Amino acid sequence: MYKLVVIDDEFIVVEGIKAMIARMKLGFEVAGFAYDGIKALEVVRETKPDIVITDIRIPGLDGLSLIEEAKEFLPNTAFIVISGYTEFEYARRALTLGVKGYIDKPITMEKITGILASIEKEFEGQKQAIKEEQEKQTLKQALNKHMDQLIHGIIKESADIVKEEAENVLGDLQNQNNNMDEYKNECYKFLCVSLGVFLEQKKQYERETLISYKDIEELASFEEINRYVRDIILRITERLEVSKSGSGHRIINQLLDYIKQHYNKDIGLNELADMVNMNPAYLSVLFKDEVGMSYIKYLTKQRLDHAKELLLDGHKVMEVSELVGYNDYHYFCNIFKKNFGQKPNEFKGCIRKK
Repeated sequence: MYKLVVIDDEFIVVEGIKAMIARMKLGFEVAGFAYDGIKALEVVRETKPDIVITDIRIPGLDGLSLIEEAKEFLPNTAFIVISGYTEFEYARRALTLGVKGYIDKPITMEKITGILASIEKEFEGQKQAIKEEQEKQTLKQALNKHMDQLIHGIIKESADIVKEEAENVLGDLQNQNNNMDEYKNECYKFLCVSLGVFLEQKKQYERETLISYKDIEELASFEEINRYVRDIILRITERLEVSKSGSGHRIINQLLDYIKQHYNKDIGLNELADMVNMNPAYLSVLFKDEVGMSYIKYLTKQRLDHAKELLLDGHKVMEVSELVGYNDYHYFCNIFKKNFGQKPNEFKGCIRKK
């Protein structure tokens, strides 16, 4: 119920308005009344009403002066003026005070109902706006809390915390953003913050290996966006797990030993990933971080270095091609020249001249 105060110097007017409001089926109750401006100010200060209905011409303190003073401590109260006067000065001053409406005498049920219904609708809109803003602030606080915890998880290298808080952040963002474009932008900012903290801790990793705004722009549904975000978070948490356990260096050394012994076989990255129970995409990044070059470049270097040794030992070019794992002779010649600036036969020829 909204509280209402009625102020008029005529007893019959005050009682009439009170009776009309009592008969209405709107959410208002009369919390107080007064017959002069001085008493009215006391009543308004004590009851703190949502609405004040006051005559302009009342003794002690006129209605507009009352409104002006009451506004100082009740800025959100709605004021309605009653007047049989139509002078411009009253209307102009009332407008500057933010008066919600006028009721001219004689006062009728229709006039009271119309203006109070209008104000009630406005109040309900304000309440809804306040509720939405409170919900927005609550969601914002939850998002900030989860982001803080996620950042803490990255710094402490706790993959479990990062995974859990990432899901919480996604939930918060979806609650805040029904528009897909906005959701994409917020998810990108979320990933940038997470990645920025991660890269600050692990400076050896490269940003472009993890995130692309263009990729996010091309996603067509919330599900796809969430999948993309989870994939990036997974890559971060995998690195955190390897970093915290100190197993990254050990795993790569294990694979380097294997490559050294089997460089001439058809070894794929997927096969290596299966050997160490690791995601192929993550292994590719980890390998580059630890070794300084991609797996393909490293395997190629191993093969070609061995090829040079075999050529120095006098083996034929075609034989060397097969021994180092290249069944396509022409491809071997081309890649050899690309790396050393001359074809295998030319390399052999230089050896003979020496």
